[in-house]
Amino acid sequence: MGKKKKKRQIKTGLPPETLVYTGDRDETPSLARTIIFNPETFSSMETYAPQMAVMEQHVWVDVRNISDVEFVRMVGEQFQIHPLALEDVVNTHQRAKMDEYDNGLFVVVPNIHYDERWNELRFEQISLFIGKNSLVTFQEDPDDTLHILGQRLQENGGRMRKKGVDYLAYACMDTIIDNYFIALDEIETTMLEMENSIYHSHEAHPHFKSRIFSLKHILNQFRHKVQPLRDAVARMNRSDCPFLRDGDMVYLRDVADHIAQVLDQIDSFRDQIINMEALYHSEISNRMNNVMKLLTVISTIFIPLSFVAGVYGMNFEHMPELKWHYGYFMVLGFMLVSAISMLVWFKIKKWI
Repeated sequence: MGKKKKKRQIKTGLPPETLVYTGDRDETPSLARTIIFNPETFSSMETYAPQMAVMEQHVWVDVRNISDVEFVRMVGEQFQIHPLALEDVVNTHQRAKMDEYDNGLFVVVPNIHYDERWNELRFEQISLFIGKNSLVTFQEDPDDTLHILGQRLQENGGRMRKKGVDYLAYACMDTIIDNYFIALDEIETTMLEMENSIYHSHEAHPHFKSRIFSLKHILNQFRHKVQPLRDAVARMNRSDCPFLRDGDMVYLRDVADHIAQVLDQIDSFRDQIINMEALYHSEISNRMNNVMKLLTVISTIFIPLSFVAGVYGMNFEHMPELKWHYGYFMVLGFMLVSAISMLVWFKIKKWI
């Protein structure tokens, strides 16, 4: 039995810039972390500090669980995030995108995990707003996908402390895309196990067909989510936004290269699924052919035996063998020798 999903809220008829959370997560208070850093200092608070929005130091505000719309609105207003961008933050069924505003860049990146238990993909929308000295991230789930970056920032003298918020935004995107490779590795393991099961199974289990269909659907979903991200990163590379330093563009090109690798791997897996489907149908045909061959051999053996039995079952009065004392045993012996001879012949010809 599949997992039941919550019905998402619909925004039909509402005016633009209306903030309505459309995801399926439980509506609970948002979590936030504020990090202030520069090459010499680092400070982290497990709460949101509104006064940090106007500081000249590098500020990273990480908001988790965006179902609390009013909290998202407050953070957005204090960092002067455009209302249309905030609307996209809480509308969690956005495709990957990059929008450029006067005071910063807004990027939507899907975070993807593979759930082996349910054989499905789990999606989380992560939004980034890159300002002059600030980065605001909105994670749909309360669990912290970007926690490793906070640890790297804390390292004194690390590259992230020296580079600034544009490099931190690149690091966030790179961390999310690394999860793609983890999900693809898990999907590949599932594919190899299923391919091995199909090849060595002695029966054509119906669940093989449904699992093949599920994997095809998963890979199509994966590509549908990642494909727009390539276009968004390409637009960022072409952007003349002053908040993206030329020296850090090489890192965005590295992100673009990773996305291309993901898409290539997805295409390769889709080809493997097609081959697996062909293998499945081939195994079904082979098993059917083996059954038909066995039935044909049995029929071939019994055709002459049925002929002999039919001849002596006609009950004509003048049949010499009917009066013969050893006739019954001779006919049985002939039928047995005929059957064994045909079996030996079929074995020599490797038909069985």
